[in-house]
Amino acid sequence: MSENMKQAVEFLYGIPKFTKKHSLAHTKHFMELLGDPGNHCKVIHVAGSNGKGSVCCFLYHMLLSEGKTVGLFTSPHLMDVRERFQLNGDLCSEEQFLSAYARVKKTAEELDQKGLGYPTFFEFIFAMGMVLFAEAQVEYVVLETGLGGRLDATNSFADPVLSIITSISLEHTEILGDTIAQIAGEKAGIIKPGVPVVFDANDPEASAVIRAHAGEMHSPCTALEKKMFQILEFKNNFIDFSLSTAYDKETRWTIPGAAEYQVENAALAILAMRILQQQYPEEVAGENAEEQLHAGMKEAFWQGRMQEIEPEIYFDGAHNTSGIGMFTEAVNRLTAKDTYRPLLLFSMVKEKDYSTSIDMLTADISWEEMAVTTIPNERGISFEKLEKLFEEDTDRPVTGYADYREAFRAMKEKKKPGQKFFCTGSLYFIGALMEVWKENCDD
Repeated sequence: MSENMKQAVEFLYGIPKFTKKHSLAHTKHFMELLGDPGNHCKVIHVAGSNGKGSVCCFLYHMLLSEGKTVGLFTSPHLMDVRERFQLNGDLCSEEQFLSAYARVKKTAEELDQKGLGYPTFFEFIFAMGMVLFAEAQVEYVVLETGLGGRLDATNSFADPVLSIITSISLEHTEILGDTIAQIAGEKAGIIKPGVPVVFDANDPEASAVIRAHAGEMHSPCTALEKKMFQILEFKNNFIDFSLSTAYDKETRWTIPGAAEYQVENAALAILAMRILQQQYPEEVAGENAEEQLHAGMKEAFWQGRMQEIEPEIYFDGAHNTSGIGMFTEAVNRLTAKDTYRPLLLFSMVKEKDYSTSIDMLTADISWEEMAVTTIPNERGISFEKLEKLFEEDTDRPVTGYADYREAFRAMKEKKKPGQKFFCTGSLYFIGALMEVWKENCDD
């Protein structure tokens, strides 16, 4: 990383120290000062509690397979901040990053000088993404929301071509509301008048809210139901599944990875792609479209989602109770025939329901040993608190580590050949562990 890049990243990470959350009007004004970057392209806007990053990844790779130029904006990143801005199958270059950074920083200072307040970290990052994509002149942008939807900075974009809402669960209740209906209402806030919406209908309460809001917006509404897809086979770190919708008649698809929950995300992305094909048949429904889409799906690997980082060691970014539920299902399948019970390393951030997550982890899986640590982030929960909660729930050995690096290395050393070791609880945690893993590989 160049010195200029290091300085830019350091500045970005310092932004939360001298600003506060702003209104959507603030973000819109910020984008106007930048010349409304993004208005030149087709934006696909994705919100939800679980799987939105994965859905974005699947769509991104399908569009690339069709020969489109595409920008992908997601968060958080795991190791490199440029992961948030992907262009045409790769990270943006340092030069592209620094060009967008300089332009956005100059405009942010103008905004602050007007007395309107300096942008938040996420506003700044979102603005950089849209500037990057505008300068690269991409045809499509796949845009993941940050927190919520209705008041999210990404919702300042007025004219997407498609809105997607992934599965809904209780999360950030202190901000989004403490019921599924309230949270679904916040997520549904990304729906724009007349813009088609595709959503995951796995929760009846959330589905009712999304359908009602789409009706108010006069937006065509398409739901993915569980009966529409079925896992067919797990093989060589790939999953085959069938999909049956108004557009697919038991078509067979293959995606990379070991997590069955990704099938639902992939199915939602395919359904969304079908709606795009209806809208723009000449662009994404060409002669070899089907073959290209299948090839794109096979390439759509999303880091930190039940990722086998090395043989028998898995990183998974499950970060709320719904995600933990899917994580435990995957662990039970992966270890069903194992001689040894698995090992666990866990940490989470304060805003999540970590107590219920721990209850689920101890009730649903028989671990040989567990370890907890503190995420290197101001939002991390102390390992002492996590250790106490685990000890209240289980009689299995639980060890607390102040240093997450030491925790990972210690548990890895305890792993026996043929035994699986899982790390989970937060994407921030997985990002930190990936740095440790990379350091060990480089040694």
